[in-house]
Amino acid sequence: MRVRLLAGTALVSMGALPTAVLAQDTAPQATDRSVTSGEIIVTARKKEEQLIDVPLAITAIGEAEIQASGIENVSDLSRQVPGFSFKQGFGRTGSGDGGASVRPSIRGMSNILGTPNAGFFVDGIFVSQNITSYQLDNLERVEVIRGPQSALFGRQTFSGAINFVTRKPGNELRGAINATAGQWGHGEVSGYIQVPLVEDRLAIELNGRVYHFGGDYVNQDNGKRDINAQDSQNFGARLRWTPSSNLEVLIGGAVGHDRDKGYSSFIVPSTALNCFLPNIVGTIAGIPRSSTRSRGYFCGEIKTPDTFAYNNAEIEALGYHPLERSYLRADATIEYTTESDWTLTAVGAFNWQENQNGFDNTYLPSTNPSLSIGYRSNRDHSLEARIQTPQSWRVRGLFGGYYYQADDDEQYTVNTTTTSANYRLRSNAFSDDAVRNLALFGLIEADVTDRLTLSAEGRYEVDRITGSQENEVLLGYGQPTNIRSKTYKIFLPRVTARYELAPNWNLYGSVAKGNKPGGFNDYPSDARAASIADFDSRNLGAFDEESVWSYELGTKGRIGGVNFNVAAYHLDWSQQQLTLSYPYQRTQGDFRTTPFIVNAGQSRVNGFEVELFGALSDWFDFRVAYAYNDAKFVDFYDENTEQIYDTDGRPSFLDPEQTQVNPADVDGPDGQVKGNRLPQTPVHQLAVNGNVKFPVSNTAAFFIRSDFTYDTKRYVQVHNLAHTGDSLNVNLRTGVELDNKLTLTLFVNNLTDDRSPVVGTRLFEFSRTLLVPDPLRVTFGQPVLLSFYRNFLVSAPRRRQIGVSANYKF
Repeated sequence: MRVRLLAGTALVSMGALPTAVLAQDTAPQATDRSVTSGEIIVTARKKEEQLIDVPLAITAIGEAEIQASGIENVSDLSRQVPGFSFKQGFGRTGSGDGGASVRPSIRGMSNILGTPNAGFFVDGIFVSQNITSYQLDNLERVEVIRGPQSALFGRQTFSGAINFVTRKPGNELRGAINATAGQWGHGEVSGYIQVPLVEDRLAIELNGRVYHFGGDYVNQDNGKRDINAQDSQNFGARLRWTPSSNLEVLIGGAVGHDRDKGYSSFIVPSTALNCFLPNIVGTIAGIPRSSTRSRGYFCGEIKTPDTFAYNNAEIEALGYHPLERSYLRADATIEYTTESDWTLTAVGAFNWQENQNGFDNTYLPSTNPSLSIGYRSNRDHSLEARIQTPQSWRVRGLFGGYYYQADDDEQYTVNTTTTSANYRLRSNAFSDDAVRNLALFGLIEADVTDRLTLSAEGRYEVDRITGSQENEVLLGYGQPTNIRSKTYKIFLPRVTARYELAPNWNLYGSVAKGNKPGGFNDYPSDARAASIADFDSRNLGAFDEESVWSYELGTKGRIGGVNFNVAAYHLDWSQQQLTLSYPYQRTQGDFRTTPFIVNAGQSRVNGFEVELFGALSDWFDFRVAYAYNDAKFVDFYDENTEQIYDTDGRPSFLDPEQTQVNPADVDGPDGQVKGNRLPQTPVHQLAVNGNVKFPVSNTAAFFIRSDFTYDTKRYVQVHNLAHTGDSLNVNLRTGVELDNKLTLTLFVNNLTDDRSPVVGTRLFEFSRTLLVPDPLRVTFGQPVLLSFYRNFLVSAPRRRQIGVSANYKF
């Protein structure tokens, strides 16, 4: 039944819907190609090339397709790209350094904590901050480059890179304004205008966006429909100065502000756990004691409830918000081309962001909830200089240097325990956390024959990571202590070969190495000395870099009006940074758990991607994308998995390093997850988009478009027990285009009202304590560990929405 439904929906998408040529500009720039046209220009290797000639797996989404499909954010974008997943769990929270809301996954290379495995760039400039509300109205195209891109893009491109390419102002006065109104209090106005100030010399673009979403679920805490409410204001400018035909200067800047209410997340409580429950044999000091070490678990598909609660009013009564974020970005690029066609380029950029999150720890209606308020500000700046040889040479190349510095400035938290004398007071701290990256990079490309081209890329980089212990104090700012630094030096190569099988048909292969630097784990500031000593005994203070070798074979080309990209790949992933949680005792006397990143795993990923897009006629366009990701662990011993399957209460190892086998363990070491799938990534992804457009008069055309996406289930954790189930999303858009200027659209998002969870996270339920066997620790005079039952925090998708939009171009 499920297969028939998918097939039917996909056919509807192909037969009755639009792609990208819906709204072509009347005066496009030279590089502003529709993805359905014959020539698509990309800059994935820091130079302009035709997409068909680049020996990399790249998906390019143009300005026209972004508008036609109603793409508003990175999550929408990911639905169009094979092998790219960006599930925006828990609203738009997060500062950009990882977590459930900033977790891009490319080719199955997912992570739960730590810096993301894929990086975001704007005009090739790395953006370390949260980009979930980035304005897409100022884009010429988006390039999603799959596979390690460390050689040319540098750090945080372990699995790939997403590059937003903005428009360059030109000689024509042009612009657009878009207005949207929809269900759930959705209102949005955006637009841009390009103004030539001095013909052939100076032009500017101004763009802006004001966005409001009132919320699509009723909040059980206050009776208002404010769950998932969001507000954003984004404004930018870009100046282009060409004092001569061979010199170009681009100066850009952007500011933005986001303010959101609580998101549609819910707790799967310990009372709903359905497998591996603890075996209670008695109590100690009134606390249940289990004969096994399992805390209980949930097996199978997690279902989304119909009601949600978030204590927005209580957070706002403290003077904060569930989310408030401000950012500033500035950049400048100077490009000079000599008379002999050498190109010199210099790029500088600065980014700043402050991020305040207010979390409801209960997700239940309450007049006295447990709340967590946190704030952090950070900034970064970068410089890059490169030189490029004439591209007409048979042997050609580019070489450059790079400098990057990122710093955390300050942070604070708010104590919301009503019994505390410090209720509502802020604890503040300065931070010395920092990253400095220095690199030299280059690319050499040679036409061995008229059909065979070989290229070699490389990057030598030095990463210096500094971590500090932030010490928050009341009525002042605590100074950081325990300042630690570690330096990583590495050479990252990529070798590719491209062979022209026929005109407009290329075969390519590549071998590349990617890495992600290590770092430091922050110990909880409220941990007792004994717990800190326990963390130190387990060597949890720091983690090392991880690396991957990528082997890829692909083909790309064009037959008539249809473009095709096919790629198969194998990834060897070692020193994998994974997450483990450990309990600790707080200075107040109660117990909590805290997560740590450890190098504990090795994985391999096999997969392939197929992408077809183009125009079958002058009235029908389409895009089909499919990805298969077989991402599995090759080696990872997980203590939490060992505890889940424990039946005798005896650990398999007698030491934290897991080298001393426990001879008394009857059920054996069941913590090895070899063969399990990586969490938070689907095996199959399918996107089918279609666009039909035909004239109804000399000045009017009717269109209808559908975007269909299907993802298979995602496991919550490495145990492969709880999962989200499959997700199916269908968006419909129909309307009229008048005079090639005004477009009126009626849209339905999430037509099937898909309720599959977006993200799931395994937690502990601190209100239900539990004593489990542990020969390494003594609690209440017994060889037991004070722990907690498990629960899960899960995020639900947005509901079905109907709305209208109007776009006017001039």
